Amino acid sequence: MKELAWGRLGRTSAWLFGGLVVAGGVLVTVVGVGIPPTEPDLARHYDYVRSIWPELYVSFLLFIAAFISLAPLGLALREFFGRDLRAELMYMSFLAAAIVGVLWMLVQLGSAQAVVRDTAGATPEQLNVVGASSSIWSGAINWIQRGFLLFASLGTYWTGRSALLQGSLTPPLAWLSIALAVAYWLGLASLVVRDLGIPFPDAVGSILIALGAGVSLVWAGWLGWVLGRRGALKVG
Repeated sequence: MKELAWGRLGRTSAWLFGGLVVAGGVLVTVVGVGIPPTEPDLARHYDYVRSIWPELYVSFLLFIAAFISLAPLGLALREFFGRDLRAELMYMSFLAAAIVGVLWMLVQLGSAQAVVRDTAGATPEQLNVVGASSSIWSGAINWIQRGFLLFASLGTYWTGRSALLQGSLTPPLAWLSIALAVAYWLGLASLVVRDLGIPFPDAVGSILIALGAGVSLVWAGWLGWVLGRRGALKVG
C-alpha cells in the first residue's frame, strides 16, 4: 500500500503541475494578447494592465500552486527511486525549484500590484518614475526565473539519470527528462553569453526556454501516468 500511496502522490503532483501551468498560461496569454507597448504611450499601457489585473492575479496564483506541487513530486520520486545520492539530489533540486518558483511569482505579483496601485491618475512624470522602477524589478525577476529554470532542469536531469541506471521508468521518458534539462541549459547559456556582451540573438534563448516549457507539460503528464501505473503494479 505504501508504494501505491507514493505512486498516487507522484501522479497527482505531476498532473497538478502540468494542469495548473496550462491554466495559468492560457489565462495570461488570452488577457495579455492586446496589451499595448510601453512606448510611446506609457499611460495607455498601464491602463490596460489595470483593466486585466483580476485575471493576472488569478494567473499568478495558479502558477504559485503549480510550483508548490514540485515539492511533493520530488518527494514521491525520491521514494520511487530509493534514497541514494542521485535521488536526494533530485529531491533537493525539485524542492529548490518549488521555493524559487514561488518566490519568482510573488515578486512578479508584488511588482504588478504596485503598478496597478500607483499608476491610477498619475501624471506623466510619475508614470516615468514607476516605469523606471518596474525596469529594475524586471531585472530581478528575470534572474529569479533563471534560478527556477536551473533547479527545475537539475531535477529533471537527475530523474532521467536515475531512471536510466535503474530501469525504473521507460527509456523514452528517461531520455525526455534529460533532453528537457539540456534544452533549459542551452537557453540559460545563451542568456549568459548575452550578459557577457557577446553578440547573440535574443530569440535563441527565448525559443529554447519556450520549447522546454512546452516539453515539460508532456513530461509531467507522462511521468504522472507512469508513476501512478508503477505504484499500482508494485501493489498488485
